[in-house]
Amino acid sequence: MKFPVAGLALAGLLGAATGAIAAPAAAAKPASPAPAQSGTSALAPMLGMLEIGNPLPALPDCADKRSPDGRDVTGFCVELKGDGLMRQVGVPRDKRPAFMDGTFVVAFVDRNALVGLIVPTAGANSQQAAADSVSALYGKPFRQEQVDMPGKGGKTVKTLHAGWMQKPLTVELYAMPEDPTTGTIEMLLPQARALMADKDAEIDQQLNPKPASAPAAKGGKSADKPADKAAAKPAPKPVNPGSW
Repeated sequence: MKFPVAGLALAGLLGAATGAIAAPAAAAKPASPAPAQSGTSALAPMLGMLEIGNPLPALPDCADKRSPDGRDVTGFCVELKGDGLMRQVGVPRDKRPAFMDGTFVVAFVDRNALVGLIVPTAGANSQQAAADSVSALYGKPFRQEQVDMPGKGGKTVKTLHAGWMQKPLTVELYAMPEDPTTGTIEMLLPQARALMADKDAEIDQQLNPKPASAPAAKGGKSADKPADKAAAKPAPKPVNPGSW
């Protein structure tokens, strides 16, 4: 996945997502991922409820599942806001892994089928526990590398970038370049990647809108038009984690 959507998803976990949830349609039939390996994984209790490849369970509004202090949820629930593609799902404390950052995951939904999950983590501060949990489900990563990222105070933070595959499901863990103490685990079916590519294009258009073209003056072309075109081209995008 390209980084902009992951950033948007994490922003959504902080309450930035807006809009109404689309009405559920007939359940899609995505290819089901192969069964995960047996073994103890901190992700297992959450994935037992949120099974990727199956319909998203009918969950109550999180407004009805708030803890007395309003800082947590007492059961699985969904925030009744979003664009239908990305939905915030509240996970109760006894079902979420200790390395998870916050109360919510982002669910990617194709019609009514759950085709992907984004689990926020504490990045470099919890990456080994997160990686061990994923490996307990899907075995050794097919690719793993260490990425140096700038941390606070100019210090270099060594982060883990790893990927697993159990076709058709792909899983990727990485830290966010602008703050390596935040990170994500992406668990995606091909349908989620296609939907996210569309979302990426939409975000790119919002961040880099095409300038309105002025009508050409009569009697000849403007001499500075080629320079204007060159200036309108967006700068090349940096290579970011989330690209496997």
